[in-house]
Amino acid sequence: MSNSLLDLIGNTPLVEIRRMNPNPLVRIFAKLEYMNPGGSVKDRAALYMIRMAEEAGILTKDKVVIEATSGNTGIGLAMVCAIRGYRLMLAMSESVSLERRRILKARGAEILLTPGHLGTDGAIEAVYRLVREHPDRYFMTDQYNTEANWRAHAEGTSREIWEQTGGKVDAVVATMGTTGTLMGLSRGLKGLNPEVRIIGVEPYLGHRIQGLKNMKEAYQPELYEKNRLDQKVNIEDGRAFDTARRLALEEGLLVGMSSGAAMAVAQDVAASMEKGVVVVMLPDSGERYLSTELFASKTPDTLKFYNTLSRTREAFKPLHEGKASIYSCGPTVHDRMHLGGCRRAVFSDLLCRYLKFRGLDVTHVMNITDMDDKTIAGSEAAGLPLKDFTAKWINIFHADLARLKVEPAKHYPLVSEHLDDMVSLTRKLVSSGVAYEKHHSIYFNISAFPEYGSLSGVDLDKIRLGATVDLEEYEKDNPRDFTLLKRIRLSELKRGIYASTEWGNVRPSLHLQCAAMSMKYLGQTFDIHTSSRDLLFPHHENEVAIATAATGAPMARCWMHCDRVFVDGQAVGQECRITLEDLEKRGMTDREIRFWLLSAHYRKPALLTEDIQLAVRRSLSRIDSCIHRLACLTTGEENSELERLALELKENFIRDMDDDLNISAAMGGIFNQIRSINRLLAEGRVGPLGASAILQVFRDLDSVLQIFDFVDTTGNPEIGLKLAEREAARSRGDWEAADHLREELLRMGVMLQDGRKL
Repeated sequence: MSNSLLDLIGNTPLVEIRRMNPNPLVRIFAKLEYMNPGGSVKDRAALYMIRMAEEAGILTKDKVVIEATSGNTGIGLAMVCAIRGYRLMLAMSESVSLERRRILKARGAEILLTPGHLGTDGAIEAVYRLVREHPDRYFMTDQYNTEANWRAHAEGTSREIWEQTGGKVDAVVATMGTTGTLMGLSRGLKGLNPEVRIIGVEPYLGHRIQGLKNMKEAYQPELYEKNRLDQKVNIEDGRAFDTARRLALEEGLLVGMSSGAAMAVAQDVAASMEKGVVVVMLPDSGERYLSTELFASKTPDTLKFYNTLSRTREAFKPLHEGKASIYSCGPTVHDRMHLGGCRRAVFSDLLCRYLKFRGLDVTHVMNITDMDDKTIAGSEAAGLPLKDFTAKWINIFHADLARLKVEPAKHYPLVSEHLDDMVSLTRKLVSSGVAYEKHHSIYFNISAFPEYGSLSGVDLDKIRLGATVDLEEYEKDNPRDFTLLKRIRLSELKRGIYASTEWGNVRPSLHLQCAAMSMKYLGQTFDIHTSSRDLLFPHHENEVAIATAATGAPMARCWMHCDRVFVDGQAVGQECRITLEDLEKRGMTDREIRFWLLSAHYRKPALLTEDIQLAVRRSLSRIDSCIHRLACLTTGEENSELERLALELKENFIRDMDDDLNISAAMGGIFNQIRSINRLLAEGRVGPLGASAILQVFRDLDSVLQIFDFVDTTGNPEIGLKLAEREAARSRGDWEAADHLREELLRMGVMLQDGRKL
């Protein structure tokens, strides 16, 4: 019989891992720390930190226990403090799972949420500041520095492992967070046997494994001594998550993210040994991660996109669970990308970012056409080698993407570097009888492909020769056939711009280029092909014919086309090349341009007039004003309505974007919530915690939108107030007041860049 729940901390069981053990000569035992009464290994440290503080007389009943924690330490402290009768305040990143927050609230802990993008650092900074400012009010357990953390494991966990293995343990694997577990195990077990190997598991920078730390990513725990580890192994997120899922399926152990990381490394350690015993620490259970990506469905079942091929909205079901393969038509680099190309890029970026937001692993490929009639003519006119000429425009293309905050694709294949792939694909088409040679050029025989027209819906009898398709000087058997490989001219022969084949010296058509490069990088069938409607026929129709005739399989399962761009009523395209530079002269900032390009639904035209330009600026000002006011808020009433608004803000965004990227409805929902937030702000019913929660949701949404302005006002809250005042002045057209506030902000070290006033 135990006198207290705290007496049950420790003495957690060891269970043998059998099905997932890669080496039959090595035994792997998992120490199930979720069997502690609070549910994690952190119960041990929590008890020691409180007990040692009591014994030292530095913790009294009039003080509030405070700690920065990603969750498990907080839960352990909440349990201990509840039993001991102490008030507890916990600072933690907003990215922690909902389950952990609910457990903490149920045990009476006060929670101080800090911005998710600041990670653990933000929580630590908040706690240290409060303790500095109010030393008589708070007692900081300080898990990152206190010896109580490692002593819990040196004196307790180490002894248990030694006794449970009969002193036969050869290696212990544990993950790195505060590193207290590893530091204590090293001291305790090496004191019993210096030959025991201690292996630390560290995530890579930018990881998503909650509760773990890369020692370079944030404040390094002062209790960490790297020489106490025999080995440190970095683990990828994907492998950690997959291993955690396997533990549930194959060993019956429902564990968390860091447990999966530890087990993955323990498998590697066991595989490298001739014989022996490995103990792996499993720090917590999987129930605390049910709302995270660890156990959530990898592919949301509510995602629907309009498929040009079927002419209906369809549920998105990728070829491979949790992954999405996307090919996008890129630029022909003979000139600067016009706004039509910009919209294609922003549209594909919105799609890729949203799929990542929904938890999918996205592989995005965008071609660059550096060898065609336009680039060859342009390089000839400029008196430059083709590669030098296109390199200039490729650099400008990437610079324009960066200005628009378009996330780089995984691959940008160049036509000039994939000629062999295109020739090989053509050989396959010729050998199968759907392509033929005439006068040293190769053509696709559309009469040999009955499915021609299925994507665009074109009626072959209504194709206007010389307008809808190029007659190619009437060399083809059928004028409606299209070119695969085109015989080069003498000037191209002289400059070495060709591929040498059995049919002669040739270069590929645009249709062949895209078909070959998409299959090269994404396989014969991939998930989504994006582009614009003006390329639907003949370009995309010809791509489909080439790929399907060569493989017998569909090319892209879903085709998504954005509509055209109109500036002051004029359609932008090859005949009207309006670029980012032109809009800059018009007074638009890069942020305003991105917002304008994505704010209309992708299947509707993007219209720009002076009135629309002014509306864009006012819309961004409304968003900025709200965000800046929230960022600088230091006082106010906390209330549950704001928590509801934060939840609705994200849920409504997902609902609308899942519906064929309905950005118009999504932005409308954001502005409706901003109206409600502004009302609460005006009434003084938003406190710092609520403001922080709302800001985190805005940051989450901005991982997709990339249009919000999160000015750092933590060093000087007055900056946020003046920014909000200035946005309000600009919104109502009070340019004199806005200019005055601009000068004040400049003196405070804040430089602003605006477009011209309309």
